[in-house]
Amino acid sequence: MMQTQIFKSEEKLHHKGLVPLVAYMIISGHLELVDRKGQVVQLRAGELVCLKETWNHVPFQYEIKTKPGTTLLPLDRSMLNRLREELKDPIS
Repeated sequence: MMQTQIFKSEEKLHHKGLVPLVAYMIISGHLELVDRKGQVVQLRAGELVCLKETWNHVPFQYEIKTKPGTTLLPLDRSMLNRLREELKDPIS
């Protein structure tokens, strides 16, 4: 069963250069991605982060910070694989 994570304060969710264990779907609020030069990109509700890197087991080149009031749905590799299979064989 999928469980959301609710963040009441800013937290570092991922360090630059590490392979993520999960991808995240932003349910509400937003995340900040920070590159090695310090440039910030904001992601909002409905967006996914770390999907390709989690599937392919490759490093994600951004630091990820949560912002207060953000709700995320973590998607691990087994869940992503189940979703991929469902998309290959849709219900008729």
